[in-house]
Amino acid sequence: MILFILGVIGMTLIITGSEIMEPIHKWIKPCTFLYKLMECNQCMGFWCGLLLAPLVTLDPFSIFACGCAGSFLAQLGWAILEYLESDDG
Repeated sequence: MILFILGVIGMTLIITGSEIMEPIHKWIKPCTFLYKLMECNQCMGFWCGLLLAPLVTLDPFSIFACGCAGSFLAQLGWAILEYLESDDG
């Protein structure tokens, strides 16, 4: 479960905000839908959660729940990192 949580958060942050993904972000910018998806922690967290769900379960309903949990976890992870990097943290 810890591997799932950290995996979803890490994978989402790499896809949405890392320098290594900047060329891909620029390349897909003309495709508005994909670009918005790759810029959104919550959206990408859902898809990363679905992708990593087989680490936790193979039940289809639980896989969907892992996607929803991934969405929340990615947004929470981003918010915590933003707070720690701010002047208040």
